[in-house]
Amino acid sequence: MDIVERISIIVYLKNMKHERQLRKFGNIYFTHKKEHYVMLYTNEDKIDDTIQHLMKLKYVKDVKVSPFKQVKRDYSSKNVEKKEYLNF
Repeated sequence: MDIVERISIIVYLKNMKHERQLRKFGNIYFTHKKEHYVMLYTNEDKIDDTIQHLMKLKYVKDVKVSPFKQVKRDYSSKNVEKKEYLNF
């Protein structure tokens, strides 16, 4: 069994009645009715085709991809001295 990498996409809509039509592009994780956007997860290998197809739809305003893959997640530093906060 292979683990499939998935990426979050935020799709801004003109009207929320088109929310159900986005189900064929991935799993809908969250919808915000007032802000008119839908967060969905799709497979990483199909991300380019999905974004191009979403941008062609007339009810889509904007599409943003989650920057989680580009964010630095290593917070350790090698040159930091350990400080003693408790001096007895």
